[in-house]
Amino acid sequence: MKDDLLQLAFKFIHDEIDEITYVSKHDRDWYEVKELASTDPVTFGILLRKLSLPNRRKAMIQAFGLRTAELRTLLLGEFSESSSTISDLTNPSKSRRFSNELLAKFGIIHRVPFDWVYKDGLVMERWDFKNFDFSGTVLTCMEDIVPLLRLAKDRSRDVNGYVLQPNTDQERFIRLESRADVIVVDLYHGDLLSLDNLMTTLKTTSFKWSGSISQSVVPGHRYWTFIGADNESAIVRIMETEFKYIQNTMRL
Repeated sequence: MKDDLLQLAFKFIHDEIDEITYVSKHDRDWYEVKELASTDPVTFGILLRKLSLPNRRKAMIQAFGLRTAELRTLLLGEFSESSSTISDLTNPSKSRRFSNELLAKFGIIHRVPFDWVYKDGLVMERWDFKNFDFSGTVLTCMEDIVPLLRLAKDRSRDVNGYVLQPNTDQERFIRLESRADVIVVDLYHGDLLSLDNLMTTLKTTSFKWSGSISQSVVPGHRYWTFIGADNESAIVRIMETEFKYIQNTMRL
């Protein structure tokens, strides 16, 4: 089943079948997108760009394994009662307008540019930081992230974007994801100084950290990812399931 869907995905990418045929072959789960996201982000990005907007959002949700209630909490807060939001995001027959802030948060969660979750039709193959303009919290120094480096309660996730605005002209962007067993910190647009500053900051915590260079869904755009946990096994587990394409890591 998974291999069949993966072959169908490649056929769709190479215009051997149309989108309706490709999408119609799925049941509730899109097994192949999770595999592509973890093994080949660039090909996953090509697939996303070719899909229409509702199916593109659906593929992202499937790739990250997010449950409907979990995603709704991430986008709208713990006490939201807007039960139709997630289904409307992925429903081709709905023309509901979503706020830029909500869509930007969706983009941050799924590590894609803002236009990929905002525009229908083919989108530009380039990276930008619009997501953080609409849905980023400003930090004045790297050390401000230390109180945020904590494991999520129960099995829930917490994902947020931060804009680091030091006393320079260069902004840095951080995606911080907390789970029950790991913390994932992505550093975008970072130079060697900000990278060293982040690593120094992470080492002040009690967690073990593993760092690596991650490939985004946009060819040529890479960023730093650091995974923190109480024990090495949790780091190994997420690397083996979600970052299969990464070959070289370093321990802090």
